[in-house]
Amino acid sequence: MPDADALPVKNAPKGITLNSLKYIAVLAMTIDHIAVAFVPDGTILAIIMHTLGKITGPVMFYSAVEGYHHTGNINRYMSRLAAFAAISWFPFLYFRYGGNLSNMSLLRPNVIYTIFLGVLAIRIRRSERLKRPVVKTLLILLLVILCVPADWGCTGILLIITLDYFYGNFRRQAFAYCLVVLCQMDILALMTRPFFSLFYEHTFYIDVEMYAYSIENTGAFIPIALLSLYRGRHGKKGNMSKWFFYIFYPLHLLILGFLQTVLSLYNT
Repeated sequence: MPDADALPVKNAPKGITLNSLKYIAVLAMTIDHIAVAFVPDGTILAIIMHTLGKITGPVMFYSAVEGYHHTGNINRYMSRLAAFAAISWFPFLYFRYGGNLSNMSLLRPNVIYTIFLGVLAIRIRRSERLKRPVVKTLLILLLVILCVPADWGCTGILLIITLDYFYGNFRRQAFAYCLVVLCQMDILALMTRPFFSLFYEHTFYIDVEMYAYSIENTGAFIPIALLSLYRGRHGKKGNMSKWFFYIFYPLHLLILGFLQTVLSLYNT
């Protein structure tokens, strides 16, 4: 009898579809971006909204791994990612800098750029042409460096690589995912920092302000509960499900950026 942990999740019945996961991610992203645009940082409302927003990235990274393994044409899939990363570049900057074009820095790529590099990293790791692990490691390290200034940055590409490495075994995916989140998103530091002060300074000190701004990162654990319900079913196929995220992503960024511009003009 095979190990239950090794059984592919797609053999299990029912569950949530990949399309449903994507729509949940879109809703969480919209909530998060509304908070970025209009809700003051550090407030309880902002923390709640940003915590929910942490659902988006991991679900899209998981979807990208599924896309890599189920696409009929990997070149076309990657070309689509590259094209929409480029299309979304300005809308993301416009939104990210509050509709103020004078403050923009071009070195702030969007999350689709991160996903593209993550899928490229999967392709390198699984390449049969590249035989030497050292070469693969160095190439993936280069991609990680290129992700540094991007949305979700190094954490995003590492999550994609991790989810792919344990592809087909959700329990191992979830365990490795949680380790990356703990180490990469300052959650481990939140848990251990008071004990550093206790052991080295003999004072149990909690930095309340740091917690207020960092506790929202714990929202990155929420996707595990959602992904555990996925059973390998894509859902209804069609142009709507295929193109919705690609179109919605830059469009909602432009709208939010424009609203920030209008609000800024109104307040001056």
